[in-house]
Order: sequence, then structure tokens, then C-alpha cells
Amino acid sequence: METPKIELLYFTGKTCGVCKVLKPKLLEAVQENFPKVDIRVVDVEEEIEFTGQSMVFTLPVVILKADDKEMYRFARSFSVYEVLDKLKRLSGE
Repeated sequence: METPKIELLYFTGKTCGVCKVLKPKLLEAVQENFPKVDIRVVDVEEEIEFTGQSMVFTLPVVILKADDKEMYRFARSFSVYEVLDKLKRLSGE
């Protein structure tokens, strides 16, 4: 079975306090544990249309996609561990 192409979308904004704390921790942990995962940081103020299409109405939001299909979504309060746990499932590790 071929491993799916996994993408992590991190929706953030300049005024999001939680994002400032969570983003570096999360991105570092993902890069360290899952180097094949594509990470895209989306600034909601700069990518308004994409944010709307993604149905993002709060911050921060992390969406995990496998082969361009949304598999998991985390919004507002979640831990780095929760995201890593789902990535582990998706990547079959």
C-alpha cells in the first residue's frame, strides 16, 4: 500500500495569541517526527478566499489532508500531541 501524500495546513493570523505559542512548537515537532509531511502556513488575513473555502472561522486551525482529502481538523484548543497522534495514524507509522 502506497503511503498517502500528507499535508498539514496551519491557519494563523497576526492577532492570534495562541498561534504565536503553538505554531513554532507544532511545526518543529511535525518536521522532526514526520519529515515527509508538507506544511503550509496560511495567513487568514492574506489568503481570505482560501480561508473561506476551507471553512475556517476561528484560530488557530490545523487541517490534516491525505491525498488532498481532509482527514482531521483541529480548532482553537488542541495539543501538539493530538496532531502528532493523527499524523502517526495517517502515515501508518
